[in-house]
Amino acid sequence: MVGGKVNSLRSNPKFSKLVIPYISNEPPRWPKVVAAIKHIVEVYAKNARKHERVGEWIERIGWERFFSLTGIDFTFQCIDDFTFMRDTMRTSSTFKW
Repeated sequence: MVGGKVNSLRSNPKFSKLVIPYISNEPPRWPKVVAAIKHIVEVYAKNARKHERVGEWIERIGWERFFSLTGIDFTFQCIDDFTFMRDTMRTSSTFKW
């Protein structure tokens, strides 16, 4: 899951999206998980602006470019079916009429 945030300091909270649908469980050091996270963070650090969050960076460049930059395969599990979730749920701590 990548790109979500909980607080509402600069903008409303955001839902994270599934990026890698399955990674096998290999304790105790989880090398595949660590390698995937490290790769995403390295690509983010190389391409993001100063003080830009991962989710803000992805929103700026778009999910298609995120998948192409990271080299992660886009599968049908990555399809977001919560298209209208932001319109139907309260996503900030401020009161809305």
